[in-house]
Amino acid sequence: MKKLLTIIILLGTLQFHSKAQVLTGQAYLQQTVMGLQNGYGLRVQTNKGLGLGFVYQSNLKSTTEGLDEKYPFYGMELMLPLTKCGNMKFFFTPKAGFTNEQFFVLIPEVETEIKINDTFSAAITAGIRARESATGIKLLVHL
Repeated sequence: MKKLLTIIILLGTLQFHSKAQVLTGQAYLQQTVMGLQNGYGLRVQTNKGLGLGFVYQSNLKSTTEGLDEKYPFYGMELMLPLTKCGNMKFFFTPKAGFTNEQFFVLIPEVETEIKINDTFSAAITAGIRARESATGIKLLVHL
């Protein structure tokens, strides 16, 4: 928790000192092979679209097997812009981190972001998690 707080303060400081970057908070739902998961994150993004952020996600409820596994995922995401068309942007957003605090995983993902206004955006994601498809929706708040 102390490391997470340090990272948030560092990202906030970077945002304060640079006008060419945007600090973005995100909340999302994702359907994975482990079940429906919710998550949140914080990322710094340049005006050209490159970005780096930290994410956390876990299951909303117990799995169908009756086990109380949350499958928590803590990690980083990298944003690489693919193309832009009006209010829509397309990104390749690979994630890397730890599941259950012991397994290192890489998650390739693509994201389509639709700008609602200067503060809010919505996004649709598609990726591969545990060799199965994972789809999701996001609400992004540009701080």
